[in-house]
Amino acid sequence: MEGKYMTTEFSGDFSDQRLTFKLDNLGEVKYYKKQPTEVDDEAIFIIIKENLMAGLSYGSLEDWSEDSNFVEIDVPENIIASDFFYFLTKEFDQAGYELSVGYEMTISPESINVYSEYLEKILPLLSFFGVKMVKPKKVAMKPRHKYVKSLTDVPFSIDYKGSKATVYWVKRNEFLIKAGANLLETAPLTKAGVIGFAGKFGLRLREEHADQIKNNVLIQDVKLRSVNEVGTFLYFAGTNSWLQLKSPEGKTLHELTVVK
Repeated sequence: MEGKYMTTEFSGDFSDQRLTFKLDNLGEVKYYKKQPTEVDDEAIFIIIKENLMAGLSYGSLEDWSEDSNFVEIDVPENIIASDFFYFLTKEFDQAGYELSVGYEMTISPESINVYSEYLEKILPLLSFFGVKMVKPKKVAMKPRHKYVKSLTDVPFSIDYKGSKATVYWVKRNEFLIKAGANLLETAPLTKAGVIGFAGKFGLRLREEHADQIKNNVLIQDVKLRSVNEVGTFLYFAGTNSWLQLKSPEGKTLHELTVVK
């Protein structure tokens, strides 16, 4: 029936190892039979094994087995690649895949609408390569934490991997890292020898507060939006930061605020 299917025009090229789909204002999608030798810093990769989606990667590729295939998404100019990657992890997580990046980003409702529309347009093409959006599975809920106003004046300390800081949870969506905090100097590398997504996000947070940092020490207080941003800013994530923030009595922020 006419109008039943959405059609997108494209141009492209192919070789015995790669298919390239140029989608005009939707960017490009490439399919690789083998792991590509060159990877763009802002490329999003979907890893396919046995015709099913096996993972996501941003700006780098881990050492996947030889029987893996790779779908590369080069987003258009109106899409922020790092934000869209995070959006994808959440979308696929809701669809039953376990792709949590271990920290939180805040994406505006307007951007979410743009990213949702973009994903809807390219998903028919991605489905040809094994990327399926299935109904959400019922999984155990992650711990939820509530803001407790009585903790506003409590100085929570962090001492992790050489990063030391005093942090206050001053508002529901505002954390204050006090001047004098020590930041982990170098972002960790992936197995491929490049900075991973958490490291890149942490470096971006530091760039936003560059005037408040000198020689990896805070010279002014910094305000961030979440516990996970605090951990990513200080030590590039890699752990549950709710367990790293400790009160003067030694209780973790998780213990004091988890919803039971």
